[in-house]
Amino acid sequence: TLNLNNTTMITASRYSLRKAASHLTRATAAASSSQSYSTTTPLNDRIVVAVGGNALQRRGERLTIENMLKAAADMAPTIASLAKDHELVLTHGNGPQVGELALERSAATFDVLGAESMGQIGYVLAQALSSAGCNTAPIICQVVVDPQHEAFRDPSKFVGPIYGAKEATALSQSLGWVMKPDGE
Repeated sequence: TLNLNNTTMITASRYSLRKAASHLTRATAAASSSQSYSTTTPLNDRIVVAVGGNALQRRGERLTIENMLKAAADMAPTIASLAKDHELVLTHGNGPQVGELALERSAATFDVLGAESMGQIGYVLAQALSSAGCNTAPIICQVVVDPQHEAFRDPSKFVGPIYGAKEATALSQSLGWVMKPDGE
C-alpha cells in the first residue's frame, strides 16, 4: 500500500487484496474517528487498486472468460466495500490476456489486442462489481510508446500463457519467439 497526495495505491494479488483492503479500512477509520462529517462531505481519500492480469486466473487453469468471471466475482465484494467510502480507481494488467488473444489472432497487432483485452477485462470487472452493488464506468485508453526505447531490446513483461521448458524451446525455435522463465 502506498499513499501519495490523498491517493492510496493498493497493488495486490487477488489473494492479498482482502488483507490490504482490511488494513486500509482500519487505518481510514482510525484517521477519521476524530473528524466530523456532514451528509455532504465527499468520499474519503482516493484509492487506486491495481489488479494484475494474472489475478484473473489461477495458476494451472486455462485463461477462459468463465475463469476470469469467477476470479472477478471473488474479488468484487472487497473492491466494492472500498468504493463505499472512497473514490476508487481500478486499473488492471493484461499480459496473459493479450498473449492468449495473440495466439488466436496472429494477424492482429498488439495495440489492437491490447484494446481488445482492456475491453474484455473492463467488462468482466464491471459485471462482477455490478453484482456486488457497485456502479462502474470502464474506460479504454491508448498508450503511446517510443518503438526505439531500450526496453524493447530485452523485454521483461510476460505476455501469454506459461509454457513448460520443452514446449517453450519448441515454440522459440519454430516461431522465433523470445521465451523467458516466469520466476517460479
